[in-house]
Amino acid sequence: MIQEILHCTCELPFSKEELLAGIKKQPFAGQDGIRMIFLPPRITKENVDQFCYIYRQIMDTAYDVAVIVEKDDFESFRKIPALPGRSVRTAFGTTRMEERLRDDFCDEEDDFFIRDDGNYSHLGFFDHVAMLQLVQQDIEVIGLQLLDESPPLVQELTYVLKEILPFKNAIAIFCCELEGQYQEMFDALRNIISEQNDTRLLNLVYSGESHIAGAGLFLTGVMTARDREREIRFYRDKAEHPGQNLLVAHAGFPDR
Repeated sequence: MIQEILHCTCELPFSKEELLAGIKKQPFAGQDGIRMIFLPPRITKENVDQFCYIYRQIMDTAYDVAVIVEKDDFESFRKIPALPGRSVRTAFGTTRMEERLRDDFCDEEDDFFIRDDGNYSHLGFFDHVAMLQLVQQDIEVIGLQLLDESPPLVQELTYVLKEILPFKNAIAIFCCELEGQYQEMFDALRNIISEQNDTRLLNLVYSGESHIAGAGLFLTGVMTARDREREIRFYRDKAEHPGQNLLVAHAGFPDR
């Protein structure tokens, strides 16, 4: 039976007050028109500064809907599930699901479908909803998972986001990570993105050499950002230690 309210049973490692304080002390980077952010799926003690910084960038804006996209691993013939329910509850409150837009995604002729299994609490979706509840007054959410990062599915997800999101006051959240030990790879990725070299980008992602967890989602975000003429700005240029995530970014209007 599909749940009406999705309830996260996992506790965050920080209180509401701690996260709000962390967000408010972060600087505003000054980029307008943010429509995409890149972060890990889950908040940890090691990456909380990254979450606080990125969510600070959208604190003084208002979106109608957030589309949270992450990897997951379970058996299904169709490969891009959407979370069910009419609302989601975290320790910080209750937020509505955007059911109409979810139905637009879940066309019966493609790989999108509404998920009906009850094992959801491991997903980063709940962490991101909790952060949105701290910085957005009235927003609805959708949770999508990509079960297979093969080129046809990445292309399908990218196409749908490009087609639907421009007509919505929406922000897309892509869950992906690249450990700091792969600094040279990160530098190469930034150059490739700057040069808009699609061939090199696709080869790098699909060769498996990028070492990105959620590489297909990162690629989807990059291509969607370009389609919407948003510039990707990374949180840091270099990692301070080998385990530090490098793929922390927001995408908004470029400097004019």
